[in-house]
Amino acid sequence: MSDTPWLSLLFPMYRVEPWLGACIESLKPQLDDGVELLFVDDASQDGSAALVQRLLPQARVIRQPENRGVSAARNRLLDEARGDHLWFIDPDDLVEPGVIPRLKALIAQHRPDLLTCDFRIFDDNGGDGASTASIKPRHRHIASFDGPAGVVMDDVSQRLRGLFVHGQFHPWSKIVRRACWPAGLRFPEGRVFEDMAVYPRLALHTPRHVHIAEVWIAYRQRGGSLLSQLDAKRLDDWTWSLDGLAAELPALSDDAKFEIAHFCARTLLRAQRRRRQLGGDAVTGLATDAQRFERSSPLNRRELLAAYFRRGRWLRGLQWWRSG
Repeated sequence: MSDTPWLSLLFPMYRVEPWLGACIESLKPQLDDGVELLFVDDASQDGSAALVQRLLPQARVIRQPENRGVSAARNRLLDEARGDHLWFIDPDDLVEPGVIPRLKALIAQHRPDLLTCDFRIFDDNGGDGASTASIKPRHRHIASFDGPAGVVMDDVSQRLRGLFVHGQFHPWSKIVRRACWPAGLRFPEGRVFEDMAVYPRLALHTPRHVHIAEVWIAYRQRGGSLLSQLDAKRLDDWTWSLDGLAAELPALSDDAKFEIAHFCARTLLRAQRRRRQLGGDAVTGLATDAQRFERSSPLNRRELLAAYFRRGRWLRGLQWWRSG
């Protein structure tokens, strides 16, 4: 391997032994000597680490002495990675054929600070092999960005608008130039929705953005989604994730401000509805959620209401007005 790999593939790993082999097999035919493979084993009690070392002897496996969660694992990966570009991949997912050589060519062609790709979802259905991906497709193509594909975009309004339209902030749909990652931007430990806390802010520091409207990752759906399991703690993490974003934003176009505000409003409304369903202590967070909206959104409640009506989104506007 060269002194500086062109790419670091970063895997936070915890109890993924049944699915890890399929992930590795999807990668192995695509690798070259300039790809660094780095795994952080978050104190798994299974054979995940041994399986990596057997199937990928060139990989580096770092073992956490105690389980600290995915954010701590990702932060450790950030600290240890040596590559020019960083790509977090969940070790129970699959990388589509030919993706890594294609990524290398696109980096040489465009020199992006941020490259986003699309993905698909397949049901796990208790399986442990790559064949599950073709047998149980759920969503064949999910876009992570709304905007032009295959060209360099250097406008921060275009970048933020396109990301917030779809709200797909998963780390595995984004490849980032390491030099652009701010030293102080870390995944928040002890919280879920950690990717939503990081990637909108990271996008402020990646001026050369290229979107590839191709499925590069097959996401394995295991069990229920995070949104279907929201308790009071997870609701707090959800509305906290973008708290303070408004003060960090540069001057933006009206379209970008609207899409960010609309995303924040949808998050607030869904969190409010879930809190009322849970009742009890969860209801006490309603006021905090509303305050966080004001600190997250570049438009205040009244400005967003006017924007809904101005854009002809009457039902959304009425829903927003009733929620106040």
